[in-house]
Amino acid sequence: MKIKNNPEFLTFNDGLVTTYDTDDNDNIIPATGRAHRFGNEKIGINRYYAARQNDIELKKVIHIRRSLSVTTESAAVIGNTRYKIEHVQQEPYTNPDSTVLSLSQRGLWEGAVEDGL
Repeated sequence: MKIKNNPEFLTFNDGLVTTYDTDDNDNIIPATGRAHRFGNEKIGINRYYAARQNDIELKKVIHIRRSLSVTTESAAVIGNTRYKIEHVQQEPYTNPDSTVLSLSQRGLWEGAVEDGL
């Protein structure tokens, strides 16, 4: 394991995201919800144009505490807005370890619960 020199310290105080498993038709399975506190990140120019080349319009990039259960097959809900997880990136060189999620908007989800923040 590489020793972390001057690790980046992350905060998770920008809101609450709930990740859900989805079925074969991309419908959310409500019983599988897992809540994560998140922090916003900037959408960098390289990430933005790489997504645009693949006809993906990124709306948000967030980081959560490291979670190996979140995949691109999952759905993310922030407030009552549903997002598709386009890319999942594990970041072991931050403090604490984090997972970066690139999100594209999919519309509203009626089953959402307000995060109370």
